[in-house]
Amino acid sequence: MENFAEEKYDTERSSSDAHTHFAGRVTAGTQLPICVSKNGVNHVIEKNETRKEFLSIGLACSECFSGPRLAGILKRGFEYEKQVMMDLIAGKPAAPLSIHTSGGVPQPLSDFISTLEAHLPWNDQESLDWCVSLQLEGASAVWAGIDMLLQLQILRGNRHREMVAVGAKSYHGPPSTSFGSSSPLFTKHAQIMYPVPVAGEEIDEEVLLLQFERFLDKHGDQIGVLLIEPQWGSSQVGLPWPKNLAKQYVEMAKERGILVLADEIMCGLGRHG
Repeated sequence: MENFAEEKYDTERSSSDAHTHFAGRVTAGTQLPICVSKNGVNHVIEKNETRKEFLSIGLACSECFSGPRLAGILKRGFEYEKQVMMDLIAGKPAAPLSIHTSGGVPQPLSDFISTLEAHLPWNDQESLDWCVSLQLEGASAVWAGIDMLLQLQILRGNRHREMVAVGAKSYHGPPSTSFGSSSPLFTKHAQIMYPVPVAGEEIDEEVLLLQFERFLDKHGDQIGVLLIEPQWGSSQVGLPWPKNLAKQYVEMAKERGILVLADEIMCGLGRHG
């Protein structure tokens, strides 16, 4: 037990050969830079045995939230995991860190949902019918959200609404298998693209609203879910929607019986939401 308590991960060790068999984002075998440390947007990376500091402006899931405030949020989970680890080392029955839902759920789930409820963005929370679906990463979360809303359309008698509308410059995960504007390997028959503002081009809200209305006139009866990014990431160099334009898009879709799903990965996670 004493040896375990004293054991620490060596963050100073060389990582020149690390991850050469990892396939993610780039060709397998490509050495990706190692993130050695983070303090808000201030990151230290190592590549080719050289370390340098940089500001992480972008990076789809990087966070600005760190330091004592982040530690305060993580503390209860850390203490829970530490107790589990001590029980495992001692050979005692231990609380689950994770478990398949066919076997139940971890006890901290109730605490998590109760804590989350206080931060819901709607004023009249008591009249809301809401639930939580937990996923490990963004692409799966979008898939789960779309699946739930399409099931709701079926329950409402709208089985014909099988299409998902995505923004023309959207990104919601790996292009071939996730919803979004790119599809390098497979045609995505279940989705259709709607017009959005484009980074680097003048935004004419009246023109975009007219284009979107024509899009809804043509496809509205087929669409079950409109998928929208209130804040774009690297696909649109962090472009925000004009406030009123995003609201009008959502209202117009709802008027046609379309359910709206907001992918808020970029305006959450301690960024500015």
